Order: sequence, then C-alpha cells, then structure tokens
Amino acid sequence: MTTAGRIAATVLVAAVLMGLTYVAARFLQAPTSPATPPPESPPGPDVVVTPGAGAAPAGTMTAKVEARTDGAPPAAGGVRAPAAGAAQASGGEPVAAAAAGAAAAGSAVPGDALSDEGLAMMRDRPFDAQKRLSQALRAGVGGGKVTQVHAALAALAEKLQLSDQRAATDTYSKAYQVASGDSLIAIGRRFQIPHELVMRLNRISTPAITAGQTLKVIQGPLHVEVLKGRRELQLWLDQVCLKVYPVAIGAKDKTPEGTFVVKNKLVNPPYQPQHKSKVEFREGGAPDNPLGTRWIDIGNHYGIHGTIDPTSIGRDVSEGCIRMHNKDVEEVFSMLVPGASKVIIRP
Repeated sequence: MTTAGRIAATVLVAAVLMGLTYVAARFLQAPTSPATPPPESPPGPDVVVTPGAGAAPAGTMTAKVEARTDGAPPAAGGVRAPAAGAAQASGGEPVAAAAAGAAAAGSAVPGDALSDEGLAMMRDRPFDAQKRLSQALRAGVGGGKVTQVHAALAALAEKLQLSDQRAATDTYSKAYQVASGDSLIAIGRRFQIPHELVMRLNRISTPAITAGQTLKVIQGPLHVEVLKGRRELQLWLDQVCLKVYPVAIGAKDKTPEGTFVVKNKLVNPPYQPQHKSKVEFREGGAPDNPLGTRWIDIGNHYGIHGTIDPTSIGRDVSEGCIRMHNKDVEEVFSMLVPGASKVIIRP
C-alpha cells in the first residue's frame, strides 16, 4: 500500500471511532434527576380578631387582616385564635378559648360561642354573664341569637345596675351615704350620672334626701354606640352593654360617623328644621312635632330624638339625626351627661 493509501485508511478509522464515541455518549449516559419543583406559595393572609386601635372604647374588638408568618394553615372558618396571654374574660377564662371553640365547631359567627357561655351563666353568675354577653355583642352574634342576647342584656341590667338592689358581684354599683348639705344633683355630678338616674335607682319620686341616708349609685358616665348597618343604638357602661334599642338613621347615608360628645339635652324640644320655611316650626310638646319628647344634642344640628312616626324606626329616613321610639329616647336621655357622655356612630 502506498503512503497515500495508508493515510486515507487512518483517517477513515479515526472518523469511525469518533462516530462510535458520540453514539455511546448520546445513548448510554446515566438518566438525569427530575427538575426540582418550585417552592410552595406562602400562605395567604388570615383573618384574626385583634383590639381596635384608638378609635373604639376599651373592650372594642375589630376585624383586622394580618399576614401569617408561621406557615401554619388558617383555623377553621378563617379565624386564628389569639396567642397565649390574650385578654381574660370575666371569671378568669380567656376569650380566646371561646373563639377557638367556635372555630373548631365551624361556627361562622365569632360571638355565638361567647353568647352561649353568657346565657348559661345568667342564673348563678349574672355579672359574669353580662360581661360575656357584651363581649359576644362586640365580636358579632348570629342572626338567630341577636334577639336572645339583647333580651338577656336588658334583663341583667334591670337586675344589676338599674334596680334598687346592689349585687355584691356588680363592680359598677356602689353604696353612697348622704352627707350634710348633699343634693341629688351634686351626687349625680360626683358619679357622672344624671340626678334623675339616682332617683330611679333608689325609687324616690322627690329630690328630698337626708344626711345619713344610703343611696345606690353607679359609676358613670354611660355612653352610646350607634351601628348604622344594624339600625340599632347600644347603651354602654364601661365594658358592659346595658340595653340595645332600634333606631332610624339618615336617608342616603346622611348620618355622620365618628365620636361625638353630648352637648345638651332638651325635654319636649321645639322643631325648626335647617334651610326650611318658618312655617315648618313646631312648638315643643306639640302633637305634630316630629322630634317627639326628647332631644340629645351632639353638635352641628345633629342629635338623637323621639318621633311621632313609630313606623319609621328601623329605616333610613331622617335628615341625618338618629330617631328613636319616645319611650326609648326618654330612657337613654335619663342616662347621659352633657359634656361627659359620648355618642359613637359606626358604619
């Protein structure tokens, strides 16, 4: 074989070997690992119940959305029980336990479990029942229990704070011994309640009192909360709700929201609507006076008043004022102190 032939044969053999090497590398390599799956998305925000910041009085609970950082799944119903150390309910039991129980049971309304506890306490622990039912009202009570909770709170208030008896467990009721020179008005100022309420608590019909006489009083002031969405007015003494009343509110969302202070109170107020003819004027006490029997002034021409149209209660019909049945507004009127009592209007 010539030199040229040997070179050609060598090149051919090299080419064959290179082809075999490529085939082996392509088809005989070890299988590769599957692609690593992407990490799971972090949990979404979870609804938890936390105290409101600043706007609401002590004891108010508002819903707040917080992002979960512990990686744990949300509790049933989307409600996460507060951590250890949450505020204690009356009787030493944590409110969180009841909320967690409601979540575990699949309850859609956080206050239902609390209301069940409160109703069960009414016979043996009435003051604890009152506080627990008030907590239930703050947390939100299901439609089937609302009437029951309202009636129970009214009955407890009549038994505890608004009766002439002083229950040892009721920390809001006090015994006061009349001093020489005292008057019902002075005693009312001392405890921030109207003197009419002092008379009611002690079942006395005249302002005459004597030194050494023991009177029942409660430590005020009392406050009012209006929930526009529920068309209701709640009467609060510190952290307990005494009573709940139906109301009418402003048409087209005219009732303002916020915190107001009672400025003045009038019995049988005259009626002179703003921006209307003087022909609309009605004397106080007139049977066609639309303000009814009482006016509780909260400023800027807004107030809480009675009505001559009881069928309007529960509706959005006023010019912005809060309208009540006359018997209801008369009771609320007797509980509030100008310059001290607040009116908090919420959506």
